[in-house]
Amino acid sequence: MDKDAEANRHSPVSPEATIPLGDQDGLPLLRGEHTLKGRLRTKWYRMDRIARLTTSLVVLILGGALVARVLIELFCPYDYWHNPQVTIPPKVDDDNHSAHTDKERRSAVRDAMKHAWSGYHKYAFGHDELLPVSNKSNDKWGGWGVTLIDALDTLYIMELYDEFNQGVTHVVDVDFSKATPGYTTPFFEMVIRSLAGLLTAYEMSLDIRLLAKAQQVGDVLMPAFSTSTGLPYPRVDVNAGVAVRASTVCLAEAGTVQLEYWKLSDLTGNPVYHQTAQRVVDILDHSEKPYKGLYPIWVDIATGKFSSGQITFGAQGDSWYEYMLKQYIYSGRTHDQYRRMYEESIDSMKQKMVKRSEFDDQMYYVGDLDFTAKKFSPKFQHLTCFVPGMLALGSKTLNRPDDLELAKQLTYTCFQMYNQTATGLGPEYVLFRDSSDKGLLPTNHKDDFDIEDLPAADSSEINNGYYLGYDRGYLLRPETAESIMILYRITGDVMYKEWGWQIFQAIEKWTKTPAGFSAYRDVMSTKRDSQLTDSMESFFLAETLKYLYLLFSPADYFSLDEYVFNTEAHPFKIQRGHAQT
Repeated sequence: MDKDAEANRHSPVSPEATIPLGDQDGLPLLRGEHTLKGRLRTKWYRMDRIARLTTSLVVLILGGALVARVLIELFCPYDYWHNPQVTIPPKVDDDNHSAHTDKERRSAVRDAMKHAWSGYHKYAFGHDELLPVSNKSNDKWGGWGVTLIDALDTLYIMELYDEFNQGVTHVVDVDFSKATPGYTTPFFEMVIRSLAGLLTAYEMSLDIRLLAKAQQVGDVLMPAFSTSTGLPYPRVDVNAGVAVRASTVCLAEAGTVQLEYWKLSDLTGNPVYHQTAQRVVDILDHSEKPYKGLYPIWVDIATGKFSSGQITFGAQGDSWYEYMLKQYIYSGRTHDQYRRMYEESIDSMKQKMVKRSEFDDQMYYVGDLDFTAKKFSPKFQHLTCFVPGMLALGSKTLNRPDDLELAKQLTYTCFQMYNQTATGLGPEYVLFRDSSDKGLLPTNHKDDFDIEDLPAADSSEINNGYYLGYDRGYLLRPETAESIMILYRITGDVMYKEWGWQIFQAIEKWTKTPAGFSAYRDVMSTKRDSQLTDSMESFFLAETLKYLYLLFSPADYFSLDEYVFNTEAHPFKIQRGHAQT
């Protein structure tokens, strides 16, 4: 071997010295191809033309599918494909050409909320209620500051963030394991107002302190379920940490806490809350009823059997029926028990409890039945005016178009309860006569089934379609505003906005005080000062003003397709893809 060859054998050899650069047999032989990128490029060029084309096509399809899925989720979520839309499309809302007017009206309602909150903050902050005439406060709910809690999400929805933060700063320091000494807390009322108000304030703001406070409220009220059947006691002594023993509970108290405890389970990851509340639904579902789907209002806690009371979609029964539909919606329309129970109740209500005025063919109402479901009372409560909104929501959710027509007729009646009075405010109830001129005497305020012969109808009854009863007060109730808002968002008929605006103007004219708004003693009296009762319930801020504000807001703002409102108007975000539990 010569000297040059021997030297080359022992010297380091670079790739450049042995591997030609450029193209060799159609393959790129490039410097540094030991990287992952380089190896992939090499494999790509080793593929034939058909393989490259096929691979490119697959990548394009997969990439396009991914982009399409992202766009769908942003603009038309896939979850909605399985269900009909409830809220009118934005184009229908825009085509009503009421945006400018809506903005002014929305601002007026917002100003009313600011006025009510300002008075509460000045004279009653941290207490349960403002007394809006005397500028004092009360602690009728045990001193938790219920108006403050009930109003939080309304403040947030109206973008009154300074006021919202005022409320949050206070509420995070409240110890909900304590109440006024000697006071026993109403289980149902504090679930729908305090627990729900804190849950929605948390969902909107994501302030974890609010969730902690919601869980504390849920926990201190849980002793209500410590019964042999699981049906709750109506009251809890939170100071002692025990329930107050009772033999009966009313239907609404037992059956209108399920949404709140379900939401608490979802947000905390603890299924016990929902499971405990769900047992109530199962018991009432299987209890014997006088008529399919119709539930008397009093339940024996020890046996789970209905013991007494009327059948009503008004006081003490109302929200039970509402929650069957709303739990079905909240479940992502997957829990068929709720749908079945709701449809049974509505079918029987339409068959047994819906009547028409003798003097106005457009005026339909929902009366009450006695315990046997055989005697009918032609009394239509303001509380029952939530029914048309419920029917409209159910009509779209469950494809029941006839229910929407009935909802329109009932909403008309609820509006006329305001429209036909001297003040434009709605009374606690109105009365109707049957075709035999029988009905309840206007002075009767004890027995709703003491039907008697009535004197001939006067011109007022003939013109109005109904006559007034013993209680003519307006308590700042929200039910008619609630149904009007829902009917607009489902039908797109701007008539409902005009009705709502007329009601709001009456509230401003007759109930506003320097500190807030007051309930009104007799809606037929225009002697305003003598009629103010010095009471402003928390639901006025939580519900009445919120529903009016949403009526004049874009229909997709807190959309009925994305939120389900509890019976105190606290909007729970619907959990998509809910598993049955």
